[in-house]
Order: sequence, then C-alpha cells, then structure tokens
Amino acid sequence: MPVYRVLIKSLPVITGGLLLLTMKMAAAEPRAYITNQGENSVSVISLTTNQVISTIVTAKAPVGVAIDDIDQKLYVSNVEGRSISVIDMKTNLVVNDIKLKIAPVGITLSKSGGQLFVADWFHDQVLEFDTSTLTQIAEVAIGKAPSGMVVSREGATLYVANRDSDDVGVIDIRSQKLVNKILVGKHPFGIALGGDGKTLYVVNVESNSVSMIDTRRDVVMATIPVGEHPYCVTTNTDGSRAYVTNTGADTVSVIDTLSKKVIATIPVDGFPEGIAFDAKHSRVYVASWMDNAVSVIDAKTNKKVGSIPTGSQSRAFGQFIGNITH
Repeated sequence: MPVYRVLIKSLPVITGGLLLLTMKMAAAEPRAYITNQGENSVSVISLTTNQVISTIVTAKAPVGVAIDDIDQKLYVSNVEGRSISVIDMKTNLVVNDIKLKIAPVGITLSKSGGQLFVADWFHDQVLEFDTSTLTQIAEVAIGKAPSGMVVSREGATLYVANRDSDDVGVIDIRSQKLVNKILVGKHPFGIALGGDGKTLYVVNVESNSVSMIDTRRDVVMATIPVGEHPYCVTTNTDGSRAYVTNTGADTVSVIDTLSKKVIATIPVDGFPEGIAFDAKHSRVYVASWMDNAVSVIDAKTNKKVGSIPTGSQSRAFGQFIGNITH
C-alpha cells in the first residue's frame, strides 16, 4: 500500500479535513477514458476542450474501465487479451499488465483503490486483486455471468449484476462473502450507484427497464421502463437524474428519480454503450460502438451538443471519467 494512503487514513479528523480541502483546491482536470475494443486502444478525452489528447495502446479488445483518482491509475480489462492493463494517468503509459486465465469484462475498485474486483463471466465468480502487488488475493462465488459492478458509498459492499441469473449479488468486502441476492429484471448488465449514495440502478437488457434498489434494505423499490436494449446507467451528482443508454434505439433515457419516470429521450450516436456524468461541466458522455464516437449531452437542456471521434468500437464499460490533479 502506498505510504500516503496510510498517512491519510491515520491522520486526525481535523487534519484529514484540511488535507481534503487542500486536495480539492488543487487544479483538477476531468478526463474521459474510452476503451476502443475494435482497435485495442483507449482514447483520452480532455473534458475541458472535448478533444482526444492521447491514444493509449492496450492488449487485445479492451472493454471495462476502473479509475483510481488518488493514485492516478487507470485499469482496463482486455477481454481477448485476457489481462488488465494498468495505466499511469499522468503519462498515459501502460505501466503494468495483470495476466489472467479468464476473459475479463466488468471491473471496479474499492474506495481506497487498494483492491481491484474483476468479474469472471464464465466461472460465475468475482476475483479480487491487491493493487499494490497486482496479485490475486480472493475469489467469491456469485450468480451466473457476472458483469457490471459497483462499490457502496461507505465502501463496505460490492454489488454485482449477474446477467444470466437475473439478480444482483451483494458481497461483504471485508469477509469476502456473498451475503444477499436481489432479484431484478431479465439480463441485468450495467449498474451504478446513485449520486445520493442510497440508490442502486441496474439496467435490465432484455426487460427494457431499470431497477431502482434501496441499498439500505437491499430491495427493489421501482422498475422503470426505458428504451430498447438498455446497456449502462449513470446519475448526476445529487442523484435526481439517471441516464440510461439504449443500444437498440440509439438514444439515452433521462429518468427523474423522484417521480421514477422517463422525462426525456435524447438521440445520440449509434449503439450507445458506456455512459458517465461530468459534474464539473454538467455534461453526460456516451460511448457509441457503431459510430466510433462519444456523444456529448448538456445535462441542463437534455440535448446532444456534440460528438467526439474516438477509435473503433468504443465501449467504455464502467465509470470512465477521472480527474488529473496538477
């Protein structure tokens, strides 16, 4: 574990608060990291200029993205390369490669960044790696065909969308045990924690819907119809809006999370998959597989305001927006 991680955890509350304030005051530039499965690369987009500023070569068929803003590290799952690329976000260089026996898709990090979770689609389990040593430290049996994953706000729980068992697995991270399963719609895939930290959003691909889960009770409190073949979901900062990509309709559904209804449908580039919210500029970014581009949506008007060319077959599965601290 890096030394400064230990220091941050051991500092008194007042000092820690001052440190966090200082970190927030430091200049931070948001960037989007878009995996291009068809050309084995990641497009790095400055969200200040909305332009690609770098292209990083990865192993074969990159898909999933996980970002450690503290350590400034980017993790990319390479489904055909059977590996995880570890990228230095400041230099945009691959600094390590974790070799796997599986074909990884969904990945995510613990709150500290010290643990990397990898969904093992074919063996119905989640693998856990220590990011300081890049070695596997655990495996947890889960539902069938685990895909999207997200960690709870407090960092104690890992939620896993199990596509072929139509449920969400709940893993206690400390004990490394499956503690619950939540039934949702058919073929859950993309998953995201709401900006309020209390609500989990799960995209049901075959049901054309999104399940809203109360994370305090682990129960579904609403099922909201969206567009054809939804894929991924994200929310704005306060969780009042959720945004869902519909791959079969080339649209994004905007959900008012209070009324639990779709309030807008936004046309975007072809076959939209990954989606993320940029809090600094109040914009939504959508990776489009078919058009090799990222659509830019103004979250205030719910209108597409631009399109950024990327690489072949852009996917960006996971939370793909991070911050570079200067």
